[in-house]
Amino acid sequence: MPDLRRAVIYARYSTDLQTEKSIADQLADCRAFAKREGFKVVGEYHDAAKSGASIMGREGLQDLLAAAYSGQCDAVIVEHQDRLSRDQEDTAHVYKRLKHHGVKLLEVHGGEANTMTVGMKAIVAEMYREDNILKVRRGMKGLIGEGKTAGGRAYGYTPNPANRGAPMIVPEQAEIVRRIFQAYHDGKSPKAICRDLNAEGIDAPRGKLWAPSALYGFAERGTGMLRNPIYKGVIVWNKVRMVKDPDTGKRISRPNPKSEWLSANAPELEIVPPDLFDAVQAQLAARSNPGAPVRQRRPVRLLSGLLKCAACGSGMSVAGVDKSGRPRLRCSAHTNSGTCPNPQTFYLGDVETLVIDTLADELATAEQVNRYAKAWLEGRHKEAAKDIARRTKAETRMKAIGKELERITTMMIKGLGDEQALDTASKELGAERDRLKAELDREPPASNIAIHPTAVAAFAKSLTTSRDYLHSAKAKRELTLHNLHDRGDLHHLVREVVASVTLSRDEDGRMCAEVATWLDHFTVEGRQPAGGCQSGSGGGT
Repeated sequence: MPDLRRAVIYARYSTDLQTEKSIADQLADCRAFAKREGFKVVGEYHDAAKSGASIMGREGLQDLLAAAYSGQCDAVIVEHQDRLSRDQEDTAHVYKRLKHHGVKLLEVHGGEANTMTVGMKAIVAEMYREDNILKVRRGMKGLIGEGKTAGGRAYGYTPNPANRGAPMIVPEQAEIVRRIFQAYHDGKSPKAICRDLNAEGIDAPRGKLWAPSALYGFAERGTGMLRNPIYKGVIVWNKVRMVKDPDTGKRISRPNPKSEWLSANAPELEIVPPDLFDAVQAQLAARSNPGAPVRQRRPVRLLSGLLKCAACGSGMSVAGVDKSGRPRLRCSAHTNSGTCPNPQTFYLGDVETLVIDTLADELATAEQVNRYAKAWLEGRHKEAAKDIARRTKAETRMKAIGKELERITTMMIKGLGDEQALDTASKELGAERDRLKAELDREPPASNIAIHPTAVAAFAKSLTTSRDYLHSAKAKRELTLHNLHDRGDLHHLVREVVASVTLSRDEDGRMCAEVATWLDHFTVEGRQPAGGCQSGSGGGT
């Protein structure tokens, strides 16, 4: 008797509302089909509660494809083609590669797949999925009209067991909400409010620590506790929409224009008096100043944005001055939420001096300077290559979007497909095209300039000059000035070299700084990151 042909079978269901029985039923049908058609089942794979919108994140499917591509089977059997994917591109991708490896695709209820059936069924499957999305959204709109929520749960509310889909107020949390609104209205900053809540051990919405961003949110998306209109008895939905990145399969939220937001009055959910809520909105609008032009913020001090706390990894920033007017640095996590396990304070001038001394020592010889200059320019070349690749990817995607928009337009003109689904897809593609165009406009022009030996020599010469400058009295004098526009070229050199400066204290209480640079090793291969400790006991606490 000849050997049976080898087959692997696959099953999938898409939501948590279905059960494992769906998997078992599909696998049973596939086994019966394999037996009838003379196949020996050599592997079974499945994905439970996984959407067919993407092949990403589906371990069962990836394992099946790996087995097929490595020659472990002659056929893949599924109950229906849409178990593999409900996306046209993904379905074509899988079928094309199975065909390349000589593996047949078989359906229990459709027989052997071919190019025509794969294409037609992929279109139907994707349209079915998009139609379901529209139906779900229609249902969500109905919930909003009934005064129920169609999304996540806001702090201060819990599901009402007697009325499915409707929230109810949690009195203890409602008191915290009112306290937050009143404190902000009285002039307290979100940072100070969060510090008080964390100090009192009050649980945060997600069980972690209170953070200013949870209160402030983003105006464009209408997020943040202080912006949520549910607290004055108004439910708002459709602030954002979720789309899947075709390259990663991950869901990404994108803000909808306010004209598409839907709202419904729910006075029974009011926690904050409307006049207080409206007053807070006016304060938020005044402080955010949305009409101001957006500009990239220039660092105010020599090491702005580069300093880190060794105890918790958070950034460090200036937090007041001592009696003599010397600026002090403190861990941002300690300042914002009081959560740093070992908060320390340092004098800004001492830190800057130690970093400058470290850099001067690291650029002590011509050999060190030349080695760094070469490595730095090679790094710049790699970054330029990444910029070119990123620009090319965006331009390629824009061309693909253009073709897809032409296809959708043709379908709409001919009256093919669901008009509403096509219109939605067209809008999403148009928004993605506009976003990519804006990103390309912000990107610097692509450059194919390669590193030339003379460039290395020129940069090495500039570093040698900078090395001498770092040892000079002028550099030391500039450390007493805290505005960068008074510092000549000092801050340019520092930011070309330094990636971060991590501050700590040794057993003797001396301030220590570990200087990480943009190179894996600053100058000499195999060395630890540059750094040093201050002589004496240092400043701060």
